[in-house]
Amino acid sequence: SRGPANGPMGARRSDSNRLVALEGATVARSRAALSPLHLCSSAHSLPANMSSKQIYYSDKYYDDQYEYRHVMLPKELAKQVPKTHLMSEDEWRKLGVQQSLGWVHYMMHEPEPHILLFRRPLSKDQEK
Repeated sequence: SRGPANGPMGARRSDSNRLVALEGATVARSRAALSPLHLCSSAHSLPANMSSKQIYYSDKYYDDQYEYRHVMLPKELAKQVPKTHLMSEDEWRKLGVQQSLGWVHYMMHEPEPHILLFRRPLSKDQEK
């Protein structure tokens, strides 16, 4: 299947898994809202091939409008992630996140602030 079935990050889930707005962005309040991410076996532990000082980049996943990916930061860097706003490209690049142009930090997941959620619009060629 092509990515988040219930819209970005399960946006159509029940109130118990609700998403809340933060400065025009969406913040996931529950772990269940991350299920479309296809995280490693446990989002609380690092993938087997990741050291505690590395940045981990997920594979890309899709819906009808966007291409998504998540980035897991090591604990030292996670402390530098702002809690009051989504990061600009300049801010996440200063943390050491490296990705091609067009990615936007679009959502914060409060229980796991070390996971940055990115998306970018699909190109006309990628749209179905």
